[in-house]
Amino acid sequence: MSIPTSRTGTENARIFIDHSKCTLCGHCVKVCKDFSLIIKDKKLTVSDTPLFGCIGCGQCVAVCPHDAILVEGRTLNPQDYSPVSRESLPDYDQLYRLALNRRSIRDFKDKPVEQEKIDRILALAATAPMGIPPSDVGVLVISGKEKVRQFSFDFIGLLNRMRWMVSPVSLQLMRIFMKKDDFLMFRAFVVPLVSFFTGAMKRDENYLLYDAPLAMMFYGNMSDPADPYINATYATLAAESMGLGSCMIGSVGPFLKSTGKQFRAKYRLPGKMHDSIIVIFGYPQMKYHKTIKRSFMKVDYC
Repeated sequence: MSIPTSRTGTENARIFIDHSKCTLCGHCVKVCKDFSLIIKDKKLTVSDTPLFGCIGCGQCVAVCPHDAILVEGRTLNPQDYSPVSRESLPDYDQLYRLALNRRSIRDFKDKPVEQEKIDRILALAATAPMGIPPSDVGVLVISGKEKVRQFSFDFIGLLNRMRWMVSPVSLQLMRIFMKKDDFLMFRAFVVPLVSFFTGAMKRDENYLLYDAPLAMMFYGNMSDPADPYINATYATLAAESMGLGSCMIGSVGPFLKSTGKQFRAKYRLPGKMHDSIIVIFGYPQMKYHKTIKRSFMKVDYC
């Protein structure tokens, strides 16, 4: 019984073993949590009774010290594997400084982001962990200030057509079906935000995506709900490492879950949107001189 994805259907990956190289060290058996590999009669073999069937995580390939295993299928091919590089890796302090220096940037220079940097952001973001491989996250890349502005104004136009949702009568009806905290958030944040976006657009001002020179929407299909947000987080760190500013914009995705059929079609987004997040990128207009240390609400040990 395989675990289906939108990209692979119900296909399982295929495990190939080169017995001339295998030393029966057992590392692959240890790391395979699907129990797809077993040692039987002093020989490594593919089990007839795995938990689900090979999902193509590649753990067995990565841990084999003798290059005796290959996994193909579920989008994997031999060219996807490469030796681990441990040279010039950043230490904890360097990584922490990079993350601490990152700010949510909304003011950008009128300068495009080079295609090479776009490619690098996507390459690093694709390395993020996922619920079940292969990744079911899609990315809409909106490159260029004018295209970002058009996307923004198209979306604000969609909000305008939904203004009935924020009318006094609609709010009273929503109050009956919504939790108190959700209703208060909707009334205090969402309603004023829709009015603000609309008023700014009439003044030819873009406060949705701030006329950034680049935006990316990470959206899930059959993915784990957290997957798009993890990819987006990696993308912001990639941008920071190359001197770009970034900011996550969460005000678009929730609306597209239940409305905006024509909008989704125009931008080649899935007919049924799941969790999504937009990240805007660009060269910062301002120079920042302080970092800000953040903290968790609470940390407990058990």
